[in-house]
Amino acid sequence: MITETGKAKIRDLVSTTYTKMKIGNGGDSTNPLATDLDLPVAETTVSVVTTTQSGLDFKATFTGSDISGQTIKEVGVFDASGNMFARVAFRGVGPFTSSDSVEFILSVEVVWWYQTKELLQHLEIQEH
Repeated sequence: MITETGKAKIRDLVSTTYTKMKIGNGGDSTNPLATDLDLPVAETTVSVVTTTQSGLDFKATFTGSDISGQTIKEVGVFDASGNMFARVAFRGVGPFTSSDSVEFILSVEVVWWYQTKELLQHLEIQEH
């Protein structure tokens, strides 16, 4: 069991560590081993992180000069060193003009679960 206080501390740690958002025009399926977006086109500082009971909402705005002519198909959240925390790929929005600006909100739901010994044994039997 993770307590409500523990969950809140984890949300606070994540929200203060992952402060950059990148957008891109790639769109391959999400791979948990990925370290960056497929085709990043712009990066900015996350303007607001809202904590919810079940997760976090990261919000950032990109101006037309950063995204002019681009169709955006992926968004990711990163720490200051460039380590990716979360990424989502979607159908795409745009193309944008130099006078446009767009706000992206990436919502991350934190799911708490645990494995029992019986479940692990069941999964091992199914794999063989």
